[in-house]
Amino acid sequence: MLVAKDRSDRWDPSRIYVIGHQRPDTDSIASALGYAWFLAATGQDDVMAARAGQPGEQATYALKRFELASPTLLTGVAPTFGHVATMQTSVKPDDPLPAAMSRIAQGDRIVPVVDVGGKSKGIVTSLALARAYMAPMNMAEMLSQPCKNIAEDAPVLNHRERILDHRTGLLRSETDDFIIVNESGDYLGVATRRRILEPPRARLILVDHNELSQAVNDAEEAEIVGVLDHHRLGNAATATPIPFVIDPVGSTSTLVAERCKRQSLNPPRGIAGMLLSGLLSDTLVFKSPTCTDRDRAIAIWLADIAQVDAEAYGNELLRAQSGLGARTSSEILDTDRKNYEINGQSVSIGQVEVTGLQELPERRLELLEALAERKVRESLAFIAIMVTDVVTGRSQMLCVGEPWILTALQFKHIHEGVYDLEEMVSRKKQLVPILSAIIEDLR
Repeated sequence: MLVAKDRSDRWDPSRIYVIGHQRPDTDSIASALGYAWFLAATGQDDVMAARAGQPGEQATYALKRFELASPTLLTGVAPTFGHVATMQTSVKPDDPLPAAMSRIAQGDRIVPVVDVGGKSKGIVTSLALARAYMAPMNMAEMLSQPCKNIAEDAPVLNHRERILDHRTGLLRSETDDFIIVNESGDYLGVATRRRILEPPRARLILVDHNELSQAVNDAEEAEIVGVLDHHRLGNAATATPIPFVIDPVGSTSTLVAERCKRQSLNPPRGIAGMLLSGLLSDTLVFKSPTCTDRDRAIAIWLADIAQVDAEAYGNELLRAQSGLGARTSSEILDTDRKNYEINGQSVSIGQVEVTGLQELPERRLELLEALAERKVRESLAFIAIMVTDVVTGRSQMLCVGEPWILTALQFKHIHEGVYDLEEMVSRKKQLVPILSAIIEDLR
């Protein structure tokens, strides 16, 4: 498995990224690390664990506890002009024409003219050289001319800009050759229009999700080459058949660990510890209705490798989350929030785990205002935050939505926009199915 520095947010076409959903929780981080390790151990080349956002407090705690670096950050996977740049030998503005002629003779379409500071000063083309050759001067004078005398302007494109944002203009352009530069304007390479319009695509293996609405930004521009998940089916079509596994267990970490065990591969202690963390987090230390006998069995195996007591460590992990009073409204709402498309309606549901609900009343109005702002900004039919007390196994829901959805909710109404979910703790298995039934029945 390749290791990248945390600051990297650019994807490499030669690699396959194992990546969880936006706003990654512990299972998303753990399953990306674990599955990337498993694939590398079973012969997959150039595979790398990635994340689509900042890990939460619990995931950060687990990473520190087991001394692992966070997966590399990918903020988006759309092809950029940097992905199509080809480094091509340049000439200096004062170099004589034979310097450019030799590059053309070796098969270069164009010759970039770059000054000593690395800035582009245009291009020399074979047509420009032919015109110079036909000029009314003797051969010695013609050959002694500096390249800057015949250099032509060429469109300059920033390597970080998305090709998607410029595709319409490029289709209409009559120019075939482009100069690619960095943010400082330094020359990085050249690209042809054909290369730009047929760029490489990021290759992704999705873990802990299968819906593009939950995936890393620009995932629709990428090639999905595999899925390993334990949520409802909501995937986009793929161009070719791919390994696609959705299995109803308590965590994606369970599925990764089972693959390791079946292949008689004992992961390193750190990887085993992270997979155990993902499993314990998603099953609320085996208390969630999503927990299965398979989760309990594989947890014993992982705990032995990680050298921890599963239940004791699980309770330690759940307490790693700070209370509501120590978090901003954005941290509460967005750290673990997922978007769903249900019968043509956009829905977003977050979940935050706490060790008591006593701080919720004083944050209620602030959180409801923040939910209302997101509903408008993201054009949502319904948005909610599920606040789950991991000690008592009870939850309350704050929500804002279309009246026809709110009217149909059958939960006990505590305050305006606040409902008692009683012993409901699973967003996936308990809350989402209820909301799906409401929206599908009423629309």
